[in-house]
Amino acid sequence: MINKIFKKLLPIQTTEAEKPMHAGEIYYLWEGLTSTYKLIGILELNLMNTEDAQLQTYLKGLATATFLLHIKKLENALKSEGFTVPPRPSSKTLQGGPGTGQEVKLTDKEIIKNIVGFGQVYIMFYSRAVMACTRESIRNIFLDLMGDYIKVYKYLIGFGKKRNLLVPPPPASARRNSLNMEEVGIIWDELNARYLSKVNMEIYLASTIDKDLINLLKWGLKEIVVPHMELLENVLKNEGITIPSRPPVRQFQYSPGQVSKIRTSDDELLSILTVAFQAAVELHVRAFTIVYREDLIELCEKLLYDELKGYDKLISLAKARQVLANPPVISSYRI
Repeated sequence: MINKIFKKLLPIQTTEAEKPMHAGEIYYLWEGLTSTYKLIGILELNLMNTEDAQLQTYLKGLATATFLLHIKKLENALKSEGFTVPPRPSSKTLQGGPGTGQEVKLTDKEIIKNIVGFGQVYIMFYSRAVMACTRESIRNIFLDLMGDYIKVYKYLIGFGKKRNLLVPPPPASARRNSLNMEEVGIIWDELNARYLSKVNMEIYLASTIDKDLINLLKWGLKEIVVPHMELLENVLKNEGITIPSRPPVRQFQYSPGQVSKIRTSDDELLSILTVAFQAAVELHVRAFTIVYREDLIELCEKLLYDELKGYDKLISLAKARQVLANPPVISSYRI
């Protein structure tokens, strides 16, 4: 009787020990840490070689925030697994104050274009890290880091626009504030990729009788694919561009799993969807780093986060079914 009372007052939850991180997660943590060391060095180098007071303030704040918010996150994740992190490089600011570097100073245009380029690389790197990680805590670290770089990137683009430092491609039409040529190309690619997603997901619906997968596919069509198609079509329509015809609707012509004679197993379909989501995320990141107009930057950011939300649902289902083909686990602890 007493034992029953204690069990109600102090419920004991049995938790399964978390497995060591796999090789992909360790790689991205290590590469993220060492490359961030280098990024801080680049920021400090630019800080020491510009006489622009506003830019000095921004670079100093960016280097400090990167150290406090990024370095410690990555170091702690590696230390928690027993890894010895590499030594931190010494700060270049110890060699003198801002603007006391070489005699030939860097212009604000050179610095902004340089850091924008690094921002594009780091956003792509961390988006790949998010997709490579299956442990939720590590994936969330990379998701936060990617979000930070997106915020910095958007600020830098706005800063560059105010000073007329960036040179976008030529406009695609004579309209005021029209899309430039690269923007038309990447929006066109995004739209056709969404059309292909619609076709493939309806084919997958016809090839499975798994209720969880059917629900995931229907959710993806309703919440991601079709809304994205409409957003992208409207961008091109507003520019007076004739959009390609949509693929025919097949979803309501049959019951799921009743058309294809060859059934797809849940692990095969989840593997296909994993690669499809990863390809879509890379395309969204590429679009985000190409577009110049502010409304398109916001649109591409939305496409990216919508896709990552769907990818998170997919990974949760794949983990529950134990169908993820993870790389070997790595640990510095002796077993």
